[in-house]
Amino acid sequence: MKDFSSLKQALRLANMGIETSPLAPNTKVPLIPLSQGGHGYKDSTNDKAKLNKMFSNAPKANLCLRLDTSHLIMVDVDLHTEQANGKETLVKLAKRGMKLPNDTYIESTPHNGIHYYFKADVPIKDINEAFGKSSGVEIHTHSSSIYPSEIDGKQYKPLDGHELNDVKPAPQWLLDYITKKSTNKRPSITARCRNKLYTGQLLDEFVNGASSGSRNAFITRIAGRMFAVGAEADTVYNMLLVINDNFLTPPLKEREINIIFESILRRDSQPQFNF
Repeated sequence: MKDFSSLKQALRLANMGIETSPLAPNTKVPLIPLSQGGHGYKDSTNDKAKLNKMFSNAPKANLCLRLDTSHLIMVDVDLHTEQANGKETLVKLAKRGMKLPNDTYIESTPHNGIHYYFKADVPIKDINEAFGKSSGVEIHTHSSSIYPSEIDGKQYKPLDGHELNDVKPAPQWLLDYITKKSTNKRPSITARCRNKLYTGQLLDEFVNGASSGSRNAFITRIAGRMFAVGAEADTVYNMLLVINDNFLTPPLKEREINIIFESILRRDSQPQFNF
């Protein structure tokens, strides 16, 4: 169980000027739904009165840290699978002189991962497959779940007794990498893939996106298809945000994305009966 409430930690971080907001218990999903005027991680604040109000009816809420307004980034090292072992990626990077310092603020995650936090002013764009496909490393610039949040009874935990005020500036090589990845132009692509499988068709549909007039139906269809192939709710939600930001013209308001997501999530959670 948590050593103390997320609200208490939120108020401590507010003293440092850091913005946070509540997440639904046992999840990474924003507590305040769009139907009630929520705006996801953008609801984060360092106003103590607002924090007390947001957490007042949610004593077991998890905690979301807003990264961009706090001038922070988070490097997520995934140790879930052998196919995407972030620890091996860090070893390879270190051999090339690209080492992540261990004297900054670091947390262990409920699923045996590691979150490194650094001070940085970089383009606000998450990098989902940093340092190559299946690298097991992601770079987050918008928000992250943070201590004392817990998933399945397991808690995010600070390592080595550090606190967020111990966070160090990001190494220059990491800043250069993020900036390059955020500003690279797309190459000219002419090759076609034959014998396309279902996953390839789904990915193509992501990138093709939709324009004004068909965006809501497109997002609804994509959300349903991702749930249908067994994606976790958090994966579906984050993918919808990525698709909205990058492949819809113009992007939907985050409120609309949340309404669609919540509707499909409720439908997907209903028991299915086979006769």
